[in-house]
Amino acid sequence: MAERAQQSVPETPDTPGEEVAQEQEQSSGGGRRLLARLLLVALTLGPTAAGAWLAYVYYPSLAQAAEQFSGTDDDTGEEAKPVEYGQFMELQGFIINPAGTDGTRYLMINLGLESAEGGVLEELKEKEVVVRDTVLKLLGQRTVEELADISLRTQLKQELRDAVNAVLRKGKIDRVYFTQYVLQ
Repeated sequence: MAERAQQSVPETPDTPGEEVAQEQEQSSGGGRRLLARLLLVALTLGPTAAGAWLAYVYYPSLAQAAEQFSGTDDDTGEEAKPVEYGQFMELQGFIINPAGTDGTRYLMINLGLESAEGGVLEELKEKEVVVRDTVLKLLGQRTVEELADISLRTQLKQELRDAVNAVLRKGKIDRVYFTQYVLQ
């Protein structure tokens, strides 16, 4: 029984200095973890804070940058004219094989046609077959490179507008919109 009593009694340090040393060893492990966490936070947030400060100091405000980009100036007192839209018709489901692809590539496109003149939409509905054929012919003559070039899209819209207007007799369409444009 004496042996069991000796085993259950925890060992205590012989001198008070040993107890302090054991506590410091345990607390230094926690201190290192805390230091590592603080260092990680500083290394993460430091560059972010520095970048935010540099952006604040060296770059103009977002409103000034937007004015410079758009070329407008709110100080003139002139209000921007709201865009006036006409009536719309959407032509959906165009699938075109671009020139030179032998059917291995395709363009899937939907068009929105806008006209300020009311009678044009009725004529478009009457001549939809001819308009669709005109669009297919025009787009089918383009290569993949031409269709993929985003800078040529405005020109392509103008060409489509002119081709559709050549079919119409009662008026004209003013704008062409791509409501879907998928090139595979």
